[in-house]
Amino acid sequence: MHILLIEDNSIEIMKMKRTISFLKLNHTIDEAINGEEALLYLKKKTRLPDILLLDLNM
Repeated sequence: MHILLIEDNSIEIMKMKRTISFLKLNHTIDEAINGEEALLYLKKKTRLPDILLLDLNM
């Protein structure tokens, strides 16, 4: 499972990574710190992530 986490707070990133790791899934997490970085990431990738997690307060 491939996850793209869009979050600008490093503490929140750490908490999300810890929470997902407890699920013991075969996964990778890529990070973007804002919407612009996320769009650039998505444009470069040939395969889209399975899950997008984003900070709605950003």
